[in-house]
Amino acid sequence: MIKLRGSSKGLVRFYYLDEHKSCIRWRPSRKNEKAKISIDSIQEVCEGKQSEIFQRYADGSFDPNCCFSIYYGDHMESLDLVSSSGEEARTWITGLKYLMAGISDEDSLSKRQRTRDQYPSLWAG
Repeated sequence: MIKLRGSSKGLVRFYYLDEHKSCIRWRPSRKNEKAKISIDSIQEVCEGKQSEIFQRYADGSFDPNCCFSIYYGDHMESLDLVSSSGEEARTWITGLKYLMAGISDEDSLSKRQRTRDQYPSLWAG
């Protein structure tokens, strides 16, 4: 994915979850072990080009379906990313939201999905 920054062009980085599903990591990075964002520190995940960083780029620079921002930390820093496809962006957005909600395995996910399917009125709104 491409990591957007304030004034310079974007940086291509490989993003992944650590083995405990507790941090987002990336490489290459000069920060080495500090190149991570804890899932616990994520405040919000937003799809599309809503962040201040995205606003600095001309319309048409990136497909909005491939763009998302992760807001984290006490000062609501943003990590603004452009994926290679809308499907990849949706996978990251959905996965991070589940991890933020404490759903870390497929069993919990499928149980919650069954509950949602059985009682759709609980989830409306």
